[in-house]
Amino acid sequence: MRKVAILGLAMCAAFTANAQMGAKFEQYYMDYSMVNPAAMNAHKEGHVSILGNRMFSAVPGGPQQTVLNVNLPLPTKNTGYGLFYMRERVGFSEMHNAYASYVYSVPLGGTTNLNMGVSVGALRQSFDLSRAIYMSGNDDIIKSLMIAPPVTRADLRASAFINGDHWFGGLAISRLSNPTFDYTYYQYTATYQLQSQSTLLLGANLDVGGDLLIKPSVLVSGYNWDYYRVQFNASVWYQDKFWIGFNANDIGQIGGNIGFKPQPDVRLSYSYITPTGTQRVALGNTHEFHTYIGFSALGGGSRNGNGSGSGDEGSDNTNGDGSDNGDGGEDGANLNRTGGKGGNGGSGEDGGNNGGTFNPDRSIVTVFSMEDLRKAGLGRDTSLLKLQEVPKVKPGPGFYLVAGLHTSEAKANKHVKDLYKKGVIAFKFYDPTNKSFYVYLKDFATENEANKGMFYYEASVPSVWVREIK
Repeated sequence: MRKVAILGLAMCAAFTANAQMGAKFEQYYMDYSMVNPAAMNAHKEGHVSILGNRMFSAVPGGPQQTVLNVNLPLPTKNTGYGLFYMRERVGFSEMHNAYASYVYSVPLGGTTNLNMGVSVGALRQSFDLSRAIYMSGNDDIIKSLMIAPPVTRADLRASAFINGDHWFGGLAISRLSNPTFDYTYYQYTATYQLQSQSTLLLGANLDVGGDLLIKPSVLVSGYNWDYYRVQFNASVWYQDKFWIGFNANDIGQIGGNIGFKPQPDVRLSYSYITPTGTQRVALGNTHEFHTYIGFSALGGGSRNGNGSGSGDEGSDNTNGDGSDNGDGGEDGANLNRTGGKGGNGGSGEDGGNNGGTFNPDRSIVTVFSMEDLRKAGLGRDTSLLKLQEVPKVKPGPGFYLVAGLHTSEAKANKHVKDLYKKGVIAFKFYDPTNKSFYVYLKDFATENEANKGMFYYEASVPSVWVREIK
């Protein structure tokens, strides 16, 4: 004799039952492309996200989700490609969902981009009665499910994501070609209805000074346009390396999250959420772990972007992946030229020849300008490079090849040093019109020369852009 798990029986009764068409992620804010595929083009680099959670730990057969999300933005073509896979287990129900995404970005002016995506995939729904606990094997509903083969449906999605300097928003809609799953045994039918799902995402990155960023965000999920669920998170980031946050939702659950970066392109985080009131004992807590790995940590390249940002884990002018828009240089791989006219592997007029050069000189170098950095040469320990503050005045007129922009000079200094480690000489200037610090590679007298100069940096710093100062 077996007993049916309450959660599983509720899903598979003879009447129509509803289930969500996608897992609920408490840490949606760690990688917005998990809930909105178009957000991948707001990331500065290709990356892999891995997520696992266990919801309602006190409920037998409570939901468990495992997610693998892979994104590859191609900034030079304003496009991006992604793959998403999820397995969700609830009771004795198992769902596998996989889809591929294509995203195209349209610059709207300044640092604002509109990213639009389409996704095509499949969803496979099945029941594993070997994992069920039921009252009697003679139950006609149980027999119906026992002999029912897995059912597969086409999964279609559309998404849009817009991002500016310190804000972002997105809308995504998913729909199965046929959301109804019918399982029949003689005259008995078990009907399983999956819902169309839509998500609205809004958020901001607020620099409050002192190397602190506050990142509030809200995710509204709608099902069949009938009812909605609201999730909220606010995290405080310190030096873009550590963070702690508070999260809550509209069904009376509250919790917190914490995370850190063991290295620049890797993020590890944990979220805990618990019901309030009497639900706390009946349902139990939800635990979720998330890992983000940038391609540069695996030896791949990065996406610097075009100066826009505000993605999911950004800071200042972010690209949605936890680091500044301009930090594309630190994520580049196999950087072996510094631009200028030296060509690939050559020294060029911008100085240096290879990021792997070692300079044994341990003297401290005070750097006031790009020329000082060139004279110091490559290969030095960056802790010995003392970058001085730049005047907060408008720089001289010209066309600047920009690798990134930041709202704090400390982060601009870090970006300059990260590029230096890769064999790229860069420096910074302050623009009072938008109160930002720009990290630039070279300046030119004309826009035509600047556009030509971009080609010298393609291998070392992908997707630099031109900033005109009048």
